[in-house]
Amino acid sequence: MRKAKGIIIAAALCAAVAFPAAAMSTAGYENGDSSLDITMSAHYTSGSFNADGGVMEIVAYNKANGHAYAVNGQDGVLASIDIAGGDTELLSVDIDVKALVSDSDFTYGDMTSVAVSSDGSLIATALQDADYDEEGRIALFSSDSDGSIELLKVYEAGIQPDMVTFSPDGRYVLTADEGEPREGYGEDDPEGSVTVVSLEDDIVSVIGFEAFDNSLARKALADKGIIMQKGTVPSEDFEPEYIAVGNNMAYITLQEANAVAVLDLDSMIFTGVYTVGLEDYSIVPVDIDKKDDAYNPKTYATLRGIRMPDGIAYFSTAGNDYIATANEGDAREWGDYLNEDERDFGDGDVSPTGAITAENSGLDGKVVFLASDDYDGLDDGIDYLYGGRTMTIFRADDSGLEEVFSTADDAERITYSYLPEYYNASNDNAVLDDRSGKKGPEAEAVTVGEVNGRIYAFLALERTGGIMVYDVTEPENSKYVNYINTRDFTSIVSGSEIYEDGELDKWVTGGDVAPEGLAFVSAEDSPSGEALLIAAFEVSGTVAVYTLN
Repeated sequence: MRKAKGIIIAAALCAAVAFPAAAMSTAGYENGDSSLDITMSAHYTSGSFNADGGVMEIVAYNKANGHAYAVNGQDGVLASIDIAGGDTELLSVDIDVKALVSDSDFTYGDMTSVAVSSDGSLIATALQDADYDEEGRIALFSSDSDGSIELLKVYEAGIQPDMVTFSPDGRYVLTADEGEPREGYGEDDPEGSVTVVSLEDDIVSVIGFEAFDNSLARKALADKGIIMQKGTVPSEDFEPEYIAVGNNMAYITLQEANAVAVLDLDSMIFTGVYTVGLEDYSIVPVDIDKKDDAYNPKTYATLRGIRMPDGIAYFSTAGNDYIATANEGDAREWGDYLNEDERDFGDGDVSPTGAITAENSGLDGKVVFLASDDYDGLDDGIDYLYGGRTMTIFRADDSGLEEVFSTADDAERITYSYLPEYYNASNDNAVLDDRSGKKGPEAEAVTVGEVNGRIYAFLALERTGGIMVYDVTEPENSKYVNYINTRDFTSIVSGSEIYEDGELDKWVTGGDVAPEGLAFVSAEDSPSGEALLIAAFEVSGTVAVYTLN
C-alpha cells in the first residue's frame, strides 16, 4: 500500500472580519428566548470568492485532531483548518489533492466533497474525471495530528461522484454519482449510481438503477409521483445528489426526480424509490411576486412546489428512524435544453395551466415554472414551481417514507421578520425580493445533532443566507427555535462586481454568503467542550464556526 505525504501548497493566517453591528448579527436572533442559542465564535476566510459560487463548499470535522476539512472548489484544494487552536482568527493549510492523486489512472477534473470517518482516522474525497462521462474516484487518506493527510488508496467510483460519506460504523465509504448529461441530451447521458466501498475487504460496488428500467417498473414509479423525463429510463435519468446513512441503510436524494432512494447495505440492493411529495400552495402561502418589493404571501389553488431535495440527514429517536431533507429545487440545463417555463405576468402572461393570471392573482413579475409537459409523474391542471422552500421530516421504515413534519412557510416568513430590507435577496446580490419568482430562500443543506439531550436540525438557506434551527426531538411536533445570519448585506467585497450592459449585475456582499455544507460537532467531540456547528459558504469563500448552548 503506497503512501504519499500530504502536500501543503499554501499557509495563511485568515483573520475574522469586523462587521458593522447594524449590518449583521453574529448571534442568533432568538438568543435568550430560545432553547438553543447559536453564536459565531470563530471564522475563516480563504481569500477567494465568486458571485457564482463554488468556493468553500463541503466541510467535515475530525475530532481526532481538531481540524475541519473544507473543499475549495475554485482553487482545487482541501483546506485543513485548525479549529482546536481556540482562536477566533483561524489558521489553515491548503492540501493539493490533485498532486497527491496525479499518478492515478484517471484525469483529475474536480474535487467535490470530503468526509471524515467517525473515529477520525480516515478522510475521503470525491473526485470527478475531467471527461464528464468517465468514472470518478474516491481518494482515501489517513489523518495526522497536525491536520496533514497521507494518501492510502484510490478507488474507482461511478460517473461524477458529487458527495462522499462514511457509514457511522466505519465499514463503508459511499459516493452519490450524479451522471449528468453535461454536453446535452443529444449526447451521452451517463448512468447515475451509488458507489459503496467495503473497507473491511476492499470490495467496490457501483450500484445503478437498472432494476427500474423495465416498462412496468418505470410506470409504477411515475404512478407514485416520481418525476422522470419522458422517453428516458431511470438508470440514466436519476442523478443521485446526497447520501445519509443510518441503521445500515443509505438514503439517497434524487433531486430532479423529487425522490429518495433507499439502499440496503447488507444486500447492496435498492429497496425502493419514494417520492418526497409537494408543497401544497393552495394551503401553504408562498410569495412568488418579485416586483412588489414586499413580503406578500398568497395561496393559489393550482400551484404546487416540487420539493426536489438536495441535502439529507438521518437521525433516530424513540426507536424510530427519520430523515430530514432540504428542499432546494433544481432545473435541468444541459446543452440547448432547459426545463424552465418562465412567465412574465407584467407582460400579460398566464401560468402554464392558464389558471393563474395577473388579474386574478395581482402578480406583476416573472415567475419560473417547471416545463411539466416534458415529464412523467406529474398531474395535468397543476402549475409547478421548483423547490419547496422547506425542510421536511420523514419516518423511514420497511414500508417506505411517511411525512411527519414540514417547515411550511417558515423560511420566508421568519427571514422577512428579521431581514425585511433583504428579504428573498439572492446570494449574488442584496436586492429585495429578487428570488421570490424562483426558489425563494432556497433550502440547501441540513444536518442533525444532539445538544443537552435534545435533537436539533440545522437548515442552511443558500440564497438569503443564514441557518435555521429546529428542535426535532419529537419529529411529529418539531419546532422552530432560532435563526442566525452572519452575512453583511450592506457591503460589497472589492473586486467582486460583475457588470452587464454597463450596470452592476452581480456582487459578493461581506460576511458569510451562500451556506453550502454543514458539519455538526457534539460537545463530547468539540475542542471547546461545547457543541459546534461548522458551515462552509460557497460565494464568500468563508467558514464560520458557531457555538451552540
